[in-house]
Amino acid sequence: MDTEPVVTAAPSAPPAPAPARRQRLPEPLGAGFLARPEETLAEIRETCPVARIRTPAGRPAWVVTRAEDVRAGFLDPRLSLSGGHVPDPDVRRRALDVTLVNYDPPDHTRIRRLATPALTPARMAAHRERIELNALELLDAADASRGRGPVELMGAFARPFAFRSLCEVFEVREEERASLYEPVALLADKAGCSARAVEESVARIDAFVRGEMARREAAPGDDVVSRVLAAWHQQGGATEDEVASLLAMLFLAGFDSTVQAIGMSLVALLGHRDVQDSLRDEPSRIPRAVDELLRWDTPGPFGTKRVTLEDVRFGDTVIPAGSGVLLSVASANHDPRCHADPGTLNPDRTTAARHLSFGLGPHYCPGSALARLELTVALTAILGRWRRLEPAVPLDELAWGGGYLHRRLAALPVQPGSRA
Repeated sequence: MDTEPVVTAAPSAPPAPAPARRQRLPEPLGAGFLARPEETLAEIRETCPVARIRTPAGRPAWVVTRAEDVRAGFLDPRLSLSGGHVPDPDVRRRALDVTLVNYDPPDHTRIRRLATPALTPARMAAHRERIELNALELLDAADASRGRGPVELMGAFARPFAFRSLCEVFEVREEERASLYEPVALLADKAGCSARAVEESVARIDAFVRGEMARREAAPGDDVVSRVLAAWHQQGGATEDEVASLLAMLFLAGFDSTVQAIGMSLVALLGHRDVQDSLRDEPSRIPRAVDELLRWDTPGPFGTKRVTLEDVRFGDTVIPAGSGVLLSVASANHDPRCHADPGTLNPDRTTAARHLSFGLGPHYCPGSALARLELTVALTAILGRWRRLEPAVPLDELAWGGGYLHRRLAALPVQPGSRA
């Protein structure tokens, strides 16, 4: 508890008034926050836009909520992901022991640039046909198994679709896929998992990545692993462990975030039947609508926690050096100073692409092109499959898990209408 003790005078001295206790830090990011983060964040944004809080883990942190300040925070080198500590490149590590979120520029830059040639929009578009076929196959299976009942879209579609899409762009062999899915899914959601299961999953991912690296060294292809290795050999500047961690991070980060973005986009469309119908009637608008859906809701309400390397001012508030800072992406995405009428889901919004769900600056999500492609394909396939999509349970009864840094929708049962 963030309080100061009451100080009283010595017995022989005249009574002195006790200083008032410092007010206990608010704790706004609990279970209720997961289902309706915007309600909590809007109150902070409009009353105390840079607020000191206590996280559910019991740690004090500063929350920055207005779009202008959040954007400035993403670009400010005084807000550090590493806390000023540089991982020792000479220490042998498994993939995922240290990833890009443990580095600041220039170390972050020298590692991240290896992925840039592999993840361009043009490179991702080359995989579109296979990704579209995967979407249709999964919807065929969902239709075949449901009869006239509901479909649970997270399990029947979102998770296998995101996994298959990653396997396509990484060119994971068919015989590897089944055994790889379990550790990927476990590391995406470790709730209830034993420490041993987590360690075994990390070891499996490490072995997979290093095996793929060796296979591509012997026979390069046109996949993400081959292109990252080609950039590494051309540019240098990274250890083998750093390259392995980069590849593992790209694979894992590209899974659950996309799964949840698909689920949250569908929740938004289920709650806005007019928008759902208009996109079904004009599917050419879906690519643009994807940015509005990413603005509307995001799995990550905050960017990765940062530490101030020195005092940093936001407006009238100075955050002291050594403080933890949470840049609120979700709040910035609904800031009326940046997006007019932010509480309206408008697929034609001209400012939608200014959302911060992929971050900004040096740490902008390297897999954003693939995520946009997957969301576009998924929504086009689902809306094109069924003439109507309705929630099978009230939307306010959906179960939200995960945590304040990454919300997670466990299940999304829907009642589809007839085939389109």
